[in-house]
Amino acid sequence: MFDPEKTYTIHVWNMPVLDRTRPAELCVVDDETGDFIHNEDGSIKLFEVPKYDFSRICDGPAIDVDDLYEYGKENDHADA
Repeated sequence: MFDPEKTYTIHVWNMPVLDRTRPAELCVVDDETGDFIHNEDGSIKLFEVPKYDFSRICDGPAIDVDDLYEYGKENDHADA
């Protein structure tokens, strides 16, 4: 999904505080173009990271794009 020759920045899109059953929604920006990664329909593609401790998110997320799963899709998180 991501070009290994490019660099990306991961941002928090939405952090559900009151509903701990939902994962945080993350988005990805292509550092070269400064544009969000989009779905085929033009909407911003959202991602999640299962079992990630967001308690220190203000220090900057130590997440790599290879750790991301598409948000809301049926993903096999068994390896996460």
